[in-house]
Amino acid sequence: MKTVIGIATFKGRELYLAKTLQSLQGQADHIHVWDNNVMPVDLTDNGKFYFLKLYKEPVYYFSCDDDLLYPPTYIADMVAKIEQHKCIVTHHGRKLLGLDRSYYRGHESFRCLEANKYEGQINVAGTGVTGFRTDYFDPIDLWKSEDKKMSDLVFSLEAAKQGKKIVVLPHAKGYLKYLNVPAAQTIHGTEANREQRQIEIANQIWKLR
Repeated sequence: MKTVIGIATFKGRELYLAKTLQSLQGQADHIHVWDNNVMPVDLTDNGKFYFLKLYKEPVYYFSCDDDLLYPPTYIADMVAKIEQHKCIVTHHGRKLLGLDRSYYRGHESFRCLEANKYEGQINVAGTGVTGFRTDYFDPIDLWKSEDKKMSDLVFSLEAAKQGKKIVVLPHAKGYLKYLNVPAAQTIHGTEANREQRQIEIANQIWKLR
């Protein structure tokens, strides 16, 4: 089964993207990049899922971010974990703790840049470090979502609607590395203080859990 990577990138992130792609070089059969700066439509981070529509046969699909460095065994490690758990796997995410809580500060979080020992089910996947088999989950219309700059929630809501499981994976600190993008150029940096829509979607996921 082929391995496919989808990434979305933005204006001003060219140097970071180049380093990300270098870290992933040779790990997958195909790497696709949706460049919101040059494409006719700005899909924001949902663009990383546009390329699902290109594959009719099942593939391993990995959504990655343009501000991370991935270890040389990343894709092989993820494939092994997908086969072990038979579901969506991720190295970052949230376990929701209730309704109407702050999305960014009100739930249990598992960070890809810090050490994590927990290996188990969560509600929201961090889509910069997520993988799945498309014969298990294939959200080919996700890129069309009108909710922008919140692909973790958009992705995870669709998974919840379909009854698909998300498992967060253990890793050591340093397994994934951050490229130190200025906060003003990151989605978290611009969206963390205006999270009403994020709370609404998290509520929907909570009710479907």
